[in-house]
Amino acid sequence: MKAPSAVSPRKRVRRIAIPLLLLLVACDGADGRQAQETQTERVVSVSKQLNEFLYAIGAEDGLVARDLSSVYPPAIQELPSVGYHRALSAEGILSMRPTLLLTDGHDGPQGVLDQVRSVGVPVLVLEPGSTVESAQEMLARLGERFGREEAADSVLTEWKAGMKGVRAGSAGCSDGSRPRVLLMHFGRLINNYLAVTRGGAADRMIRWAGGENAVDSIGGMRRITPELIARAAPDVIIATDFGFDRLGSAEEFRTVPGVGLTPAGQNGRIYRIEETEIIYFGPRTPGTVAKLRKMICGTAPAT
Repeated sequence: MKAPSAVSPRKRVRRIAIPLLLLLVACDGADGRQAQETQTERVVSVSKQLNEFLYAIGAEDGLVARDLSSVYPPAIQELPSVGYHRALSAEGILSMRPTLLLTDGHDGPQGVLDQVRSVGVPVLVLEPGSTVESAQEMLARLGERFGREEAADSVLTEWKAGMKGVRAGSAGCSDGSRPRVLLMHFGRLINNYLAVTRGGAADRMIRWAGGENAVDSIGGMRRITPELIARAAPDVIIATDFGFDRLGSAEEFRTVPGVGLTPAGQNGRIYRIEETEIIYFGPRTPGTVAKLRKMICGTAPAT
């Protein structure tokens, strides 16, 4: 007896997606064409930066699903999640009956966007804002795409005004010191802590706030070991929310191997920050730098 042949992922997606698309066409009873013409846009966005920008300009009405890491503003958490942005499935995305998939390109696994495109769902990829200027351009593009140009202009005006004083701290703290800062982020995909290295948004915010990244590596994130923590010898440790909240307090965070050996651990200079504030540039960046300056230059209370 001949064994059944394996079904390719693309064919499997088509088998799921085509009935969904047919349902959309038929949902207006006798006149499916009318239903397609009057149907509001259904956007699935799998980028926390893009999602924050959509809410900032009031373009969230068509948003029907998010990725797991999109938690700001809090209202977005009322939407269903299609999974972690680096571990998506075409089936999960298509189950939301999207008319558009929005992403910054930091998604996976490889091929998932092609699977979504293969059933006729448009995919809009907006490169992440790796500088303040490119992030502002991204917000402006979203304003144009969703008909919110005036709101985008208003947000950009306020954001640019706030950035004018941000770089003032680049010379260090008021006493002339430049404390060494270790930014620790918990990677949910690998279930381990990562050090944020030099060159990205977080590194620049730390420098603007008067500190210096304690990790010399350049680009992305680096898996943390107790040896790396001890060798970095940070004066200040800042942990993003998910990793910090797993332990619940600065005192408990000292139990992470290697942390208690550092000047930061010994002096209780361990702080919590929301990941969405520091991993990318956005309208909150000026306020985030001010908050970081209090942590780095010693005026913030212990967490």
